[in-house]
Amino acid sequence: MVEFRMPEFHAPFPLECSPHLAEASRGMWGWAELMGLVPTERARARLRATGADLSGAHVWPRASLSLLTLGCRWLALCFRIDDQLDEDHQGDRPEVCAAVIAELHRVLDGGVAQDEKGSSVVVRALSALWQETSADTPQHWQDAFIRHFGAFLDSYATEAALKSKGSALYLQEYLRWRRFSVGMPWLFDLVELELPCFLPARVRECAPMRQLRYAAALHIALVNDVYSLKRESLVGYPCNSVLIIAREQGCSVQQAVDAVADLVAGQARTFITARAELDQELDRLAVTAGERAAAAAYADTCAVNIRGQIAWHSQVMRYGIEDLRSAPPGDFASYPDDLIGPAREVRSGHERGRGLKAP
Repeated sequence: MVEFRMPEFHAPFPLECSPHLAEASRGMWGWAELMGLVPTERARARLRATGADLSGAHVWPRASLSLLTLGCRWLALCFRIDDQLDEDHQGDRPEVCAAVIAELHRVLDGGVAQDEKGSSVVVRALSALWQETSADTPQHWQDAFIRHFGAFLDSYATEAALKSKGSALYLQEYLRWRRFSVGMPWLFDLVELELPCFLPARVRECAPMRQLRYAAALHIALVNDVYSLKRESLVGYPCNSVLIIAREQGCSVQQAVDAVADLVAGQARTFITARAELDQELDRLAVTAGERAAAAAYADTCAVNIRGQIAWHSQVMRYGIEDLRSAPPGDFASYPDDLIGPAREVRSGHERGRGLKAP
């Protein structure tokens, strides 16, 4: 097992946590039970260790109880997907993983009904969440969410393909992809549900906003790589910046961890620069007062996430290894093998996911 000293992560941003955490947690757990996402005690223990509700309280600290509860449901579902595809041997079967991802894509494309016969519990839960979330939202927002969530899903198919081939990612290639595989861009999209207005596409996709969004996402992703290093080393998960740097530079694990901490600090600096440039860009775009307020609130949410996700990582047991030590030899599974639904025709373009191409 790898051993290292945890570095201090540079994050000069405020720490906030939602006052609605307890109520939102009850709503998340009730929904997870209702949808059949935690059918065993082992599954429930894994979700408790994950602290999806606490993560949500840091992601949306200023949200209403309604939005926070919705967001925590999204997190519970996606941590569920992450555990099974990363640790439950689906990553050893790239063709199966690709088919699962294609089925989840179909939900967001409107091709799977919530009550479709034979659908897995995950597909039904995703369908229900998407119907609730997308109601009364503009098409341009839906397109952005689907693009970001789709890139998150596709990362699993990419990982499975790389693992099956014994292929290795290079650091720069990995960093371009990691900002989407961490999932933060689509979590940031949910913030817009309670902003003064939805961000116009020209604001959402302007250079400073894209830079601060991706800097925040990559900061969080790299912190995650360090906190999850011991667990991922035990389960043989290769997509981790620490392992990539150690391999490329031929250095020790501690040196690689410290190098990742330097990258984290660089993302914080990039965020601060982009945030300052955003105000100038909004002047150039001649946005309305409401659009400016929405853009500022969106950027503020990204900033508090940077600090908040460090707090979440340091408090939860999601990346502990005790459950792996107590599992039967070679058996890391936390859930039943039910992400795999009945065989379905896979839409063209989703058979192998979108790979490393950034949206």
